[in-house]
Amino acid sequence: MISTAQLEAVAQVANTEGHEIAAIRGRHRGPTLIIVGGIHGNEPAGVLAAQRVLPRLQEMRHELRGEIVLLRGNTRALKSKARYIDADLNRQWTSENVRLSDSGDGPEKSELLEQGELLMVLKEVVRRARGEIYFLDLHTTSAEGKPFATVGDTLRNRRFALTFPVTIVLGLEEQIDGTLLEYINNLGAITLGFE
Repeated sequence: MISTAQLEAVAQVANTEGHEIAAIRGRHRGPTLIIVGGIHGNEPAGVLAAQRVLPRLQEMRHELRGEIVLLRGNTRALKSKARYIDADLNRQWTSENVRLSDSGDGPEKSELLEQGELLMVLKEVVRRARGEIYFLDLHTTSAEGKPFATVGDTLRNRRFALTFPVTIVLGLEEQIDGTLLEYINNLGAITLGFE
């Protein structure tokens, strides 16, 4: 259970530090793991988890092969503790919206600004990757039940998901358009969503 003080700390950090929580790069080549928490502003658990694990990851830097990048999704909505400001950021990753965000020609919607900022960060991470790219999208469920993972139904994604001790739900991604997970998967990364 996340306390009110922890939620307030997440909101403050989201407001003052932008999307990147940290990038921990090892000395040796290896895969890149991108972890995004808080794509919905009312789901801060992924951001909080990243902040909690960061000191340990920094201690392990010299043993690390590749890079781990920890990101905040919707910083403005996290600050407001709202799911979104103008539109659901996790439904904005269509080719048209990405084009508008990337070009800066889109309407002045908060989530298109967030998307443009995230695109810049993600492009830089992908550019400097020295191996396979893995992507985790951390959510906070509000429903009763056990945590579960969702993946685009590819063999690579399934293999990755099976390394986690959690139920895997297939087909959910086919019901929801414009998710960040789908966008990153279509770029060729190995992806996993976690609820």
